[in-house]
Amino acid sequence: MKLNAAFFISILLIFLFAYTGSSKLLDSKGFAAVLSKIPLIGRGAGIVAILLPLAELLIVLLLLFERTRLIGLYASLVLLLLFTVYLVYMVLVVPKLPCSCGGVISSMSWKQHIFFNAVFIWLTVIGIRSVRRWSFVE
Repeated sequence: MKLNAAFFISILLIFLFAYTGSSKLLDSKGFAAVLSKIPLIGRGAGIVAILLPLAELLIVLLLLFERTRLIGLYASLVLLLLFTVYLVYMVLVVPKLPCSCGGVISSMSWKQHIFFNAVFIWLTVIGIRSVRRWSFVE
């Protein structure tokens, strides 16, 4: 195993998704209640409240192992992009913004959260490029 950027970025993503996924599962009813107030989700809140944290925890598992790390990085990128599109939509379209975040992220404004996601998107792209570069070297 080569200790490169992908390894360290994967560790950051593991902490992020393990924390957010587990906190959403532990309070799935509260998370579903918040999601039900969001225009795009509405009645699908119950299923999203279960599937989203499970997807985050699946990404954690993919990132843990070198063999599946690239898939995990791509999955992280897709999820982060979806979250960011959702955040931008909410900021631009929805007049009264609910909060479905927990922990440290809950203290951020919606715009700060967009910036936070943008940083993680950038790091994830670096991680993907790092894995792909090392696979060509070997």
